Amino acid sequence: MDKIYRIIWADDEIDALLDENGRALISKQHVEVIKCNNAAMLEEKLKNVNHRIDAVIVDANFTARDFTPSNETIVSGLRKAMMLIGEYKHLPFYLYTQRVNLSDLVDEDELSYFKDKDAIFFKSYGLTPLLDRIKSDVDKFNSAEFQIDNQFKNELDYFQIFDKQCDGKSYDLIRELLIQSREGSLSGTEKYLNQFRTEILDNMNTIAARFGIVPELSLNDFSRFLCLNEGEVKEKKYKLNKEVLPKALHMLMQYVVRMVQDGSHKGPKLQYEVHQFVSEKKDTLIIQSLLFAIIELVSWFVPYLETNTDIQKNLANWQTQDNKCVKNTEGGIIEKDERGYYHIGSEYSLFLKKIDLVGKKVKITKSKPNTNSSTKKYYPLFVREEDLEIF
Repeated sequence: MDKIYRIIWADDEIDALLDENGRALISKQHVEVIKCNNAAMLEEKLKNVNHRIDAVIVDANFTARDFTPSNETIVSGLRKAMMLIGEYKHLPFYLYTQRVNLSDLVDEDELSYFKDKDAIFFKSYGLTPLLDRIKSDVDKFNSAEFQIDNQFKNELDYFQIFDKQCDGKSYDLIRELLIQSREGSLSGTEKYLNQFRTEILDNMNTIAARFGIVPELSLNDFSRFLCLNEGEVKEKKYKLNKEVLPKALHMLMQYVVRMVQDGSHKGPKLQYEVHQFVSEKKDTLIIQSLLFAIIELVSWFVPYLETNTDIQKNLANWQTQDNKCVKNTEGGIIEKDERGYYHIGSEYSLFLKKIDLVGKKVKITKSKPNTNSSTKKYYPLFVREEDLEIF
């Protein structure tokens, strides 16, 4: 079925324009016209027509209210139409007139909308050029590309700025995914999991470290660092003087990194098995959730980076202190508790490879703070096998 283009046309001579030949032409062009004789009818149709309208055509000489053909100096209808342009910004308006010299009727500024959009057409050239232009514009306005470029203009601008910092290609990736999402044409989405990591998250980590916003960290530790005010990352204790990532984005950052890190790999023993799930279920919703979460994160990161380019100030925003090993000369018996953890007394956790050491009396030569979230609440210190002397 051919696409139908629906137009409201306001002209005091509309019936003469749409004579038998005119009606044949618009039918051939697959155009439906709602006729108006004046601007009051135009306003009423715009408010009350209950189906899609694609465009509006107005004459230069027509009245605001009466139904009789106006003389060639009355432009009250045009002025009312220009007010409606501001109210119906989503619709394209076109001026179709017999008069070549419009400056005799209205000021140049009043025609700026039509001039800026090259939307003035003359009746002496016939209706076909105007209809061709309307159809072309409507097709463009309704395209996913046009809609995405307009709806996400600011966000896509951030990705272009982001790419300049790392010679990346995230703009093309994100724009294409947004278009496919709008069109409902996403498929084979598991491949994007690795691209999210390499094109965006890894580059964000690298850029942040280059500007001193974070230490040089793995991607997982980068996420942990941004989501703390004070705590431990990679066996180091950090303290942030000023928040970097807003608290509202902490869980979003953790979600994206965990899902993308897991989904970038295949095989058994993955914590979430994201790649397998997305591939087998042909799932698109997870990818779309990650897509919009990443857009949110980059929309935070780029403005933050632009206002925090001083490396020395960024470095001064966080401090680190190594968890130095603590010298010890204490001894004890290697035991295994009911939870399955190996320990020495009530202080020391131990990762034991030689199980036959259980029950042996040992001397501890050195230990360090326990950073294992599972065992540190039971045993605050950690000792390695090589730091033990067996009696």
